[in-house]
Amino acid sequence: MNEKEFEKLLRERENKDLDFKLELPEPKKVAQLVVAFYNSRGGKIIIGVEDETRKPVGLQNPQKTEHGFTQIIRHWCRLDEEPKIEFVKYDNKDFVVIHCPKGKNTPYFVTEEYSPRVRIGSSNMPANKEEIARLYREGSSESQDVYTVKNAGLDDIDTDKIKEYFKESNLTGQLDGKHFYELLKKEHFVVEENKKLIPTIAGIVLFGKHPSLELPHIIIRADRYKGLDVTMWIDRADLEGNAFTLIEDTKKFMLKNIRTSYTPKGFEMETKTEYPINALKEAMINAVVHRDYHDRESILLKMFDDRIEIWSPGELLRPLTISQLKDLTYTSKSRNETIAGVFSRRKLMDKRGTGILRMNKFCDEWNLPHPEFKERTGYFGIIFRNPDYYTKLPEIDVKGLNERQKHSVRYLTEHKKISRGEYAKLCGCSVRTAFNDLDEMVKMNILKRVGTTGKYTYYILKSNGQSNRQSNRQSK
Repeated sequence: MNEKEFEKLLRERENKDLDFKLELPEPKKVAQLVVAFYNSRGGKIIIGVEDETRKPVGLQNPQKTEHGFTQIIRHWCRLDEEPKIEFVKYDNKDFVVIHCPKGKNTPYFVTEEYSPRVRIGSSNMPANKEEIARLYREGSSESQDVYTVKNAGLDDIDTDKIKEYFKESNLTGQLDGKHFYELLKKEHFVVEENKKLIPTIAGIVLFGKHPSLELPHIIIRADRYKGLDVTMWIDRADLEGNAFTLIEDTKKFMLKNIRTSYTPKGFEMETKTEYPINALKEAMINAVVHRDYHDRESILLKMFDDRIEIWSPGELLRPLTISQLKDLTYTSKSRNETIAGVFSRRKLMDKRGTGILRMNKFCDEWNLPHPEFKERTGYFGIIFRNPDYYTKLPEIDVKGLNERQKHSVRYLTEHKKISRGEYAKLCGCSVRTAFNDLDEMVKMNILKRVGTTGKYTYYILKSNGQSNRQSNRQSK
């Protein structure tokens, strides 16, 4: 770690990933802090800095601090991977930076404590029942989607759709009663308990007749907001259904609410969405397949004028980190191996972990930045940004315009002009309606008509026209 990187950390406040200590605390508190980081998403401990003021005081004997820390964790913790310890010199002072990784085999305990600790904000807290259950699930090698669904029965899954899946996947040619039910168990869609077949989470998510009845939190909450924050919304929906229906309905919602440009090509119109829909669909598949189904929160789709955010319940599965996703140095792993396997067999995703690479490729084709990855308490997010929003969209008040007129304004933000015939084709209306709509926008001072009569008449945005006149005057 160089001085600039260290200085950047000093500007931050203590948080879920960062803790400052002036000197090495008492042994048990050190162990509690380390274990909390291992049970959460990892973090850094910087020793030699006042935690309140973040004043870099430094250490008189950093080697002694390092030795003391090592002795403490070996006595008070049972870790499968020791923290990385780094000596840093800043402003001619010595500091120790301890890098605690995300633990692979959770939960971790402090000696003589019977409840694991987790990092909540800047505090190390005893885990509650739900957090303890999550730590054991994540530390287990068992797929998390093979747990049974409470109060669900075999009638709650669509066996006809499962048979279709078995046929198309070439898993079996025998679909009579006995073989079919044995395959249901083998593929982890059901579990036999007390001589009854009970659907698993995977069975309900993939093939449930009404999945949100058994698992109310597996809906997708989709919102299209006006502007750049959540103050006002334009469109919203709570999307329900099995995993495949959710993805297709989310795709339709996104297409309905993103800008689309239309370019005349002969007698046809070439269309291009503001974002590559394949990249958005890839991100949504990632959310549906890899989310934590034990978390009772829903997937969130948030659409703004300048970005689209997809938030999935459950932070990254250990030992994955955000930096690994960015650098494409990760190894593909899912907490829901059964669901991931079905999506892979249906060729909707690649279990080799190429989804991020494909999202990047789609964004490159659209000349957009690669998606961003973020973690916040309980959620993993993928964010797509459109920096051109700030330069391409003029300030136009569309209040009072009908949907055809709004559509034409969006078209004109990407193109210089539109004729009456192009307007009619774009909006699916008659030429007379096109004339009336365009004439009304001229009167509202939104459009400028160029030409007087005939087929050579076209319309441009008033803001574009003003800009053109200004540039003409400047060039003279």
